Amino acid sequence: MAHARYQQIADRLRDQITAGVFGPGERLPSEPDLIEEYQASRNTVRLAIALLTNQGLVVTRQGLGTFVQQPTRPFTALLSRVNVPPGEQHVDTALPVVGAAAGQPETARLMVETAEASASVAASLDIKPGDPVVIRRSQRYIGEVPWLLIASFFPMDLASGTALEQAGSIDEGSIQLLADLGYPQLGFRDEIGARMPDAREFEFFGLTTGTPVIVVGRTAYGASRPLRLTRYVYRADRVKLAHEVATIPEKYQDADRR
Repeated sequence: MAHARYQQIADRLRDQITAGVFGPGERLPSEPDLIEEYQASRNTVRLAIALLTNQGLVVTRQGLGTFVQQPTRPFTALLSRVNVPPGEQHVDTALPVVGAAAGQPETARLMVETAEASASVAASLDIKPGDPVVIRRSQRYIGEVPWLLIASFFPMDLASGTALEQAGSIDEGSIQLLADLGYPQLGFRDEIGARMPDAREFEFFGLTTGTPVIVVGRTAYGASRPLRLTRYVYRADRVKLAHEVATIPEKYQDADRR
């Protein structure tokens, strides 16, 4: 089946971008030039550019033109290592980045708030919708690149009067803090899905239209109850999720370096 005219134009421009005819940061031909080159209507050219924008290949800057995006190199986030006890996976709720980006400086902006549990949060924590929860939010950057949004939800009866309610990082990590309170983490369950970003995510990641996000929902369990729900949100074109089973020889552990 023949593609629509705007798809043919988008395919041609995509091929030129891939071949390096238009490199990262370079401006594509202007709209009038594309109309003339492809003998197409203005609406057809705009649909072609919109398709490339949705695919994250170009960005249009008002009054300046349409520019080729710098290609993204995905980070690898390590979900877990099977041969490490669940309570010792990570010192806090963050999942570490591994591979080529691991040596780059990582910074975080932390926020703490109290809110009513939504239906989905309540189901994960085995509490009632509307029950109070402490939410610890984190915006994470590698260098200057925004790469991860975290929201950790704690039942109020566990968090009340502890460092979980206070702004700032927890030196020993939330896993150890809960263990010291008598709630050691014995395991966790991950749910992974993809969706379109909400307004907060769209702004944080600096997304163009059409780029989805990946959401990892991790519910941590103690001996008798859920202890924490943490949601990790990544832009889908900038992350690979890794899960290591048993011991992997060192030379193969960070395969994305090659």
